[in-house]
Amino acid sequence: MASAQIRIVERDLAAEMERMRVWLDSRRCEPAAFRYEHGEAGVVIHVEFAAAQEAEAFALAFGGQVQH
Repeated sequence: MASAQIRIVERDLAAEMERMRVWLDSRRCEPAAFRYEHGEAGVVIHVEFAAAQEAEAFALAFGGQVQH
């Protein structure tokens, strides 16, 4: 299992979450887990995928990084 970590400015959270949902739906991709935490630099979103290539594609699409 691999996860993608994405940082978002809090004021952009709703729009970015919608964009992520559209991205996932268009690829018929279902994450294994989705969680977020608020921090000083905004919101950090962690999305776990069964396949590493899905995590890599998601991270690339949203300017994040993959964590194995």
